Amino acid sequence: MREAKTRKRATKSENTRARGRVNLWQWAFLILIGLMLGTGVWLGHSVLTPVAQSYSTQDTTTGDPAMTVSLTKRQANEIISYYLNDFQKGSSVKYSLTLADQAVLGGSFKFFGQKVGFSLLFDPLVLKNGNVELKARRLNVGSLPVPISYVMGYAASNYKLPNWVRMNSKQKTVVLDLNKFKMANGMQLKATKIDLPNSQIDFSVYLPKK
Repeated sequence: MREAKTRKRATKSENTRARGRVNLWQWAFLILIGLMLGTGVWLGHSVLTPVAQSYSTQDTTTGDPAMTVSLTKRQANEIISYYLNDFQKGSSVKYSLTLADQAVLGGSFKFFGQKVGFSLLFDPLVLKNGNVELKARRLNVGSLPVPISYVMGYAASNYKLPNWVRMNSKQKTVVLDLNKFKMANGMQLKATKIDLPNSQIDFSVYLPKK
């Protein structure tokens, strides 16, 4: 009888310890999930916030990045569209930038008094400093004999462009000076890889220096 009671108490104690171990792992798992979700929400808010339009003339992206971000073309296009829609509010001249196998600038220009739509295709290149250069390769504008330099010159003069975007019609390039762009929370970006055919766009994210 005593042996039975002793075994019963031992079994009960083992069950209690087992439940304790299970609860411990459950809490650890929940904390881990919470941290992952919190980081995702924080990063998404930091990237998508439309008020992230402050500019700096200094490159503070030194040392190791706080994290790396990989985007697909679909994700990048959603962010670009969101940003441009907010940036161009109140502007009478609209344009778009879409990532396909090449970067495509879409808009319109005046040619002999007529409004003409166009698509200008660029090849992206990641520069050593983490900025991005877009080199114009082809202009789709129907059968009109319009040079690329004319369209880019019109866009540079008439389109509302961010201060960290430089358009050079003579060299047929657009440079995205990411080292002059800061998000609202002070974070900065450096491009590390852009492979549009394989839908891979990678950035390093740097925290603001205190």
